[in-house]
This record gives sequence, structure tokens and C-alpha cells, in this order.
Amino acid sequence: MSTICSMIQGCGPFEQFKVITNKSKEFPPSREMKIGVLTFAAPAAGVSKHSEFGPAGDYNTPENTGITTADAVSAALMNIPHVILTERSQLENILNVHELSFCGNNPDAMLLGQILPVDALLFGDVRTFQRWYDMAGHGGIVVFSARLINGRTAEVLFSMICTAVKRGRMPEALVRDLTTDAIRKLLEK
Repeated sequence: MSTICSMIQGCGPFEQFKVITNKSKEFPPSREMKIGVLTFAAPAAGVSKHSEFGPAGDYNTPENTGITTADAVSAALMNIPHVILTERSQLENILNVHELSFCGNNPDAMLLGQILPVDALLFGDVRTFQRWYDMAGHGGIVVFSARLINGRTAEVLFSMICTAVKRGRMPEALVRDLTTDAIRKLLEK
């Protein structure tokens, strides 16, 4: 039986699933490529009554969304031939030794390429990572972007912008779905 809220058009966030990708001729790699995936920049954990993607409701942003999203992208990259992922903890230890801290979509890739033992670096920004609850039920909202950058030349090897709003699906599952779709698109010739 439908609730009154679900019968009213526009109640709760609308559903969408959108992945935009762009890549250079260097991706996917034809030879071994060591990739370092850094923690994505992300919004602070908390609860709010508003989201730019839906009307008033209860919106919860969990902790560690930058790590969750970076882990999902890493998991998708592991299945690509010639891609070797470097442990994030190893990269972060090297950054700490050099007293550097980088995350998000705008670090100095060439500086990091000189310091870190990788060929390319994956950076990202999580714009929204929310669980929502309203009279009609629950769902998830995820919006993030990522770029793989050559650590020697600073060339962007690929980029992705991913958005999903889905009733009945939590953001942790949505980020995996988005990442799987983005990598599939990046592997197409």
C-alpha cells in the first residue's frame, strides 16, 4: 500500500543515476601502471534537514565518506589489466614523512609524483554522501568526482563525475554502483 507521501508528486528526492567520464589515449594502460589512490576530500559527518537534491527531510552524512568512496574506486580499478594499486597507508606514511597532506581534486600532482612511488595518482572530491529518511522510506544520495593524473607530466588520464539519488538504496551501495559503471565506461574503446 502506498503512503500518502509516495502518492504526492515531488515528495522525497527524485531518482537519478548519472556517470560522465572522459579519458586520454593512455587509459586503460597498455603496460604496468602503479596507481596511488588518496583519500577523497569529503563533507563533514552530521545530520541536516536539507539537501540540494531533495526537499526537507532527515539527511545523515556518515563519517569517513572520503575513505569509503576512494575504497570503492580502488576496488573497481583492481580488476583492470596492468593496473597495480599502491597501499594508501604506504602513501600516507610517505606524505607524513615529508610533512605533506593532500586530498581532493587539486593537489600538485607533479610534486607528489616526485615523492611517491607511483606512476599516477587518483584524487577525488565527495560533494554529497547522504542517507535520507522521510515519510515514504529511506534512500541514498551520492555525488563525487575523481581524476587520475600522471605523476610525471600532470596529464589527466581520466576523469569521472558521478551522481545517484535512489529510494531504498544506501549511499555505500550507490557509490559502488556508480564506480563500477564509470570504470566500465572508461574501459570501452
